[in-house]
Amino acid sequence: MRVMKWLTTVLGLLAWSNGAWAREAAPTRCLAFQMFTGGLESDAMRMSFPPASENYLARVTTLRDAIGTAGTNGCHLGCVLGPIAFDTPDEKARALIENAFDIALKTEVAIGFHIDDSMFWGRLKELNTPDNVEWLDWNRTPNTGRRLDWSSKPKKIMPQLCFNSQAVKAAVALRAALIGGEVAKGLRKLKAAGREDLFLGVIAGWETQIGRDFDTGKCLGYHALANTGFSDANSPADTDREREKIVADFIAFWARSLVKAGVPEGKVYSHIAFMSDSLHKLAGRTNPSRVLAPYLQTINFSPPEAAFNAFCVPGLSTYPQTGHLEQWQVELTKHGNPPWASCEGTAMDPGQAERNGKGVDMEGYLGNLFNHGARLVNIFGWGVGDRNNPFRRAAGKPAALAAYRKFLNGEALAEAPWPIPNIPPADLPDKVHRIQLLLPPWIEKHGPAGVRSLMKKLDGCLERHQFEEASKTADEVLQLIADGRHEE
Repeated sequence: MRVMKWLTTVLGLLAWSNGAWAREAAPTRCLAFQMFTGGLESDAMRMSFPPASENYLARVTTLRDAIGTAGTNGCHLGCVLGPIAFDTPDEKARALIENAFDIALKTEVAIGFHIDDSMFWGRLKELNTPDNVEWLDWNRTPNTGRRLDWSSKPKKIMPQLCFNSQAVKAAVALRAALIGGEVAKGLRKLKAAGREDLFLGVIAGWETQIGRDFDTGKCLGYHALANTGFSDANSPADTDREREKIVADFIAFWARSLVKAGVPEGKVYSHIAFMSDSLHKLAGRTNPSRVLAPYLQTINFSPPEAAFNAFCVPGLSTYPQTGHLEQWQVELTKHGNPPWASCEGTAMDPGQAERNGKGVDMEGYLGNLFNHGARLVNIFGWGVGDRNNPFRRAAGKPAALAAYRKFLNGEALAEAPWPIPNIPPADLPDKVHRIQLLLPPWIEKHGPAGVRSLMKKLDGCLERHQFEEASKTADEVLQLIADGRHEE
């Protein structure tokens, strides 16, 4: 999940009471591990995903043997293969799915598939037209490419597709028919062996959202809005809410198409990602000098409610983040507390991973999900990169292996009371705003030299989240301005 760099140092997940979450006695729960597929045909995919061996049988066997069990008591070990993208040729997608079902029977590890729903589509050159890509504005300005904020350095990939373009929807239906048809064949093979339990499902998206334009960072979606009947002269009352509906409709269209093609109901999962509303609000206090985009724009129009429809199990990315699971639970409650899925995540905040952080306790991470209605948890990081990769370390360390065994043996998991994040003093934003208002005329009269070192110190404290020191420094700046003097 992909948030602004300066937010990623905010740690912790607020604790919640055990009684606040509804629990369901789901028939089978699955602890799965994302296995990134080889054969990444496009340059965009090669630069965005880790390289992987195509010997999936060996990788799945190694995982099972490292943990020591494939599960018991309604708790399954699983592997999720993907991404299966538009850039994945049809013959390779068919071979991958067929091979996966054979692996499930050989290893007794449940198998599933992870679809990239719209990011990597360069193979479909017929879509690369103004009729099928998103616009920057009502003037039909095409986007320059989608921006991926999957690390501190953004990546540029194919342009953002228009979700309700007829050609795009036709491509979705065609790809869903291929995947669904192959899954149906595999299920017949499992049924003949009496092992239908070895299919965990299809994740129908890879953090579905209307991504941003790479060159400008602007929000997109004007093409889809125009297809819905809006225009510059007839703009929506709430443009952001309309774009949210477009994302939700695209998720539902994928899910409905997969079920129609042969994927069983209850085995299709949506996959969104969002920054929590509480973290978004906290951001305004963490860096008061930054003007925040509205919430729906910040999360690229994929709030929790977008994950829910009649054709799939709701799913999302779950990394340790302030207020994230609490907000998700509110949405689950609105929908009657259905089973749900963590389609991507691990016990490591991505921002902390970039600073070589240690992450959080894996058992607590899993307990916070499985103990509160998660049917599927898909761990990212197993075997990824070299042994120093922080996600790989978090997924494969001995304590994590012990947590996996505990769950798969049907034992109760502990939960984790994460620490409350470092919150700035309530009056700090007001102090910074007063400085922004009063400092320019002061500089016009006295010049910048007299306040430069204090402002450098203030900026540094805000950047490092040293909020108490930042507040004291802001007081010094305001006092200097009030006295009409220079720094000593």
